[in-house]
Amino acid sequence: MQSGSLWGRTEPMARALATVRAAQRHGLGGVVGIGGATGVGKTALLREVGRQASRIGLRVLTGYCDPAQQTTPGGSVIALLRAGRDPLISSGDFAELVRSAAAEPLIAADRIGDHLADAAADGPLLVSLDDLHRADAVGRLLLRTVISRLAGLPVVWVLAGREELLFGQLTGSEGVRLEQIRLQPLETGDLVAMATDRLGRNPDERTVRYLDATGGNPELAVQLIDTIARGETDSVPAEFSAAITGRLARLGEGAQNVVRLLAVADTALTIGEINALLPDAAVHQEQVVPEILGSGLITATDETLACRHELVRDAIRATMRDRHAKRLHRSLAEYYLAEAEQPLQAASHARAAAEPGDLHSGMVLLLAAESLVESEAERSGELAQLAMQTFPCWDRAWPELARRCLAVLCRTQRATDAMTVADLILARVDDDDVIGAVETDAAQALWLSGRITELIQRTDSVLARPDLTPTTTARLRSARALAGTRIATGAAAAREARAALACSHAVDDREAVLLALQAAGEAAKNEGRHEEALRHFRELRTVLETSCLAEEITELQILDRYDHAQLLLDRAGAAGRVDAGMTVPALHCAQMWQHFYLGRFAEADVAARALNDLGRQLGNAEHALDAALARTAVALLRGDVEAATAHMSATEELVDAADGVRRPALSMMRGWLAAGQGDLAASLRILRPVVAGAGEEFNYWPVWPCWSGLFFDFGTMAEDDEFAADTVETAELAAARNPGVASLEGIALNLRGSYKADLDILARSVQILDRSPRPILRARGAESYGRALLAAGEIPAGLAELDRAWDEYHRVGASYCCLGVQRAMRSAGVRRAKWSTGAPAAAATTGWEALTPTERRVATLIAGGHTNKSAATELGISINTVGTHLRAVFAKLGVRSRVQLANIVNHHASTGTATP
Repeated sequence: MQSGSLWGRTEPMARALATVRAAQRHGLGGVVGIGGATGVGKTALLREVGRQASRIGLRVLTGYCDPAQQTTPGGSVIALLRAGRDPLISSGDFAELVRSAAAEPLIAADRIGDHLADAAADGPLLVSLDDLHRADAVGRLLLRTVISRLAGLPVVWVLAGREELLFGQLTGSEGVRLEQIRLQPLETGDLVAMATDRLGRNPDERTVRYLDATGGNPELAVQLIDTIARGETDSVPAEFSAAITGRLARLGEGAQNVVRLLAVADTALTIGEINALLPDAAVHQEQVVPEILGSGLITATDETLACRHELVRDAIRATMRDRHAKRLHRSLAEYYLAEAEQPLQAASHARAAAEPGDLHSGMVLLLAAESLVESEAERSGELAQLAMQTFPCWDRAWPELARRCLAVLCRTQRATDAMTVADLILARVDDDDVIGAVETDAAQALWLSGRITELIQRTDSVLARPDLTPTTTARLRSARALAGTRIATGAAAAREARAALACSHAVDDREAVLLALQAAGEAAKNEGRHEEALRHFRELRTVLETSCLAEEITELQILDRYDHAQLLLDRAGAAGRVDAGMTVPALHCAQMWQHFYLGRFAEADVAARALNDLGRQLGNAEHALDAALARTAVALLRGDVEAATAHMSATEELVDAADGVRRPALSMMRGWLAAGQGDLAASLRILRPVVAGAGEEFNYWPVWPCWSGLFFDFGTMAEDDEFAADTVETAELAAARNPGVASLEGIALNLRGSYKADLDILARSVQILDRSPRPILRARGAESYGRALLAAGEIPAGLAELDRAWDEYHRVGASYCCLGVQRAMRSAGVRRAKWSTGAPAAAATTGWEALTPTERRVATLIAGGHTNKSAATELGISINTVGTHLRAVFAKLGVRSRVQLANIVNHHASTGTATP
């Protein structure tokens, strides 16, 4: 767009440049969002802001969301790092980022953030990205993540796109100043000034009427004014499409075909690509290209041709018959899939070409879906579903094609769609083995959707058929065994899983073995036999040929092997690379619980917030639920019942409370919350079914040691001897099934000693719990023993144990537990000066006093000149976690830059209050 389109944009320009100057003068970052309708002047304003920023010394990176770059996930955002004559990264680094974004976008976001942070260390940086509404899902995730991660750095983001999509993508960037500029249509007076500037004279009344008819759209106005300047007065806004049609009609047939192809392609194409797509009309650089460029419809950039604007493209498309457009879409889909190996582009065109009964387009959709199943699961599932709707059901190839669609839908976890397809196939086939294979796929869909009873009914029905092959039988038995881990008693589920595993090994079928190993691991875990579960998950990992699994790390944590768990966590995310066996949400979730059980509650809460954001961004309710449960537990340990209530309320929108897979975990937290609110009767009413079924129930949560201690306390406080006794038995069962695990053995002795008021048993429990890596359990052992000693009249010894317990609780920030110890000691007539040391900070929500110890360490490092990456290395935590801490620091201190942060840290250092 020409510079004249900036007429009438003084106020938006001033607002945008204010953010730019704040970065140049004060080191403040920010986001400038430029939204508006097509042709309203977003690109012109964005370019002018970049030009002005460059003049005052900012380094400027520019890019736009080109559909051609979206053949790789996040390509438009990653391409920013290669912008300009002096790109930030090498071509090799660029290729590695592209690969990383396809597999694990958050790892790619870390790296992009590192490169931009390094650049910002040398001076303020402006990152300009146009047509943001065209960004793919990975690109949007990368952008949101990087913007938040660079909060406090002198990085200005200038982003333009359609208003209805733009601002919704930007509002989630925490700790970053956002300037929202909504460009409105220009007034007629501004358009007249533009015409005067371009024509060198005042426009006549007829031209003014035409300008007024543009509706204030600068792009249309510029096109009109240029037409008038060339003496072509017949082209007016009301006849814009007709004018485009006229220009197109004046071209030769070959040139028209090229223009129509470019309009349908919606991206720039090289001459070679055009010739491959139009083999019957070769396009020669010296003949057709000048004719096309002379029409004003097409522009040339480097070696490519493209429609010069969306309005031109849409007008050309309007001249085409639907059948012609679909034929071109089909050709583009075939080319991108087979020749260019760009399944995302192929899928876009196949979608546009598809119609019911179109076997050809359906095949392209299916091939694209199969090629995207690992890297773009959501899109892959959508394409498989569309392919299924496209295939003609009367074609003899339909059953096999439908089964391929079913396989994709199962792998992409579209359970409802998968079940619909499975039932359609089953309605059309009679072969027992085909039915068995389809029901195997259906079993996976039913498992994902929680329809366990139906899964068992269907697999049992097919297993009764006489002519199944051994392989199909093994797969169905394995699926049946996996379902059994959710509804059968622990022992019965374990027997069925062992039988299925033996059957699967006998037929040597990998899919059957994978299902059976998962079933065996789940069954052992549900019984509380964690060494056995660990063996099964390790074998599963070997069959999958990956370095570790989240399930394996979880079992190590339950077995007190936290050092080994951390080694696997570090390995999974080594050098910013997440292993194929560990997805980013699973890695975050395992690390979150690692922090929690080792008493790093601040880190656990930060990790939970990050996991919640990630789970919601990716639509992963399971991990968002885990995050809510962890945050509830942290809040209750801190004595913040209001926050715990809010976290529990958030779980209602994530899962169905009647879901048997998650009910015990939710019940456990709801029971704890009820007790925290002072309603012990409600707490025991909620928890009683959980405790009663802990030995045989299909969930392992109740036998974890910290929960057993809580349940026992609630039963004791409510004077419910039966409930307390059941809790003791549950803890002893867990210890018996996992000998040598200090946390499990120690808590079992602790509860038995408390139940019987036996000092010898309690003393033994303290000795064992002191070997536990978990500080809350060590503190509990000392507290229980101390209370019993006081009750027995051994006051000095009891107070010493309670002092030790208080110190452990206080160190990890378990304020609620500290208060319980204080009440016990006060009843013995004792007070301690140290009890008041943590109270003021706990009550503060803003200011330096509100910062957690970890937040203070992060603030001190960043104020001292560390980057997020070097601070993460120094603290031994992830860059994600540093970024989350830093955003919390900015919010609590009310600052927006690292310079402001450094001033506050230096002030507190001079007064002696900045010690982390």
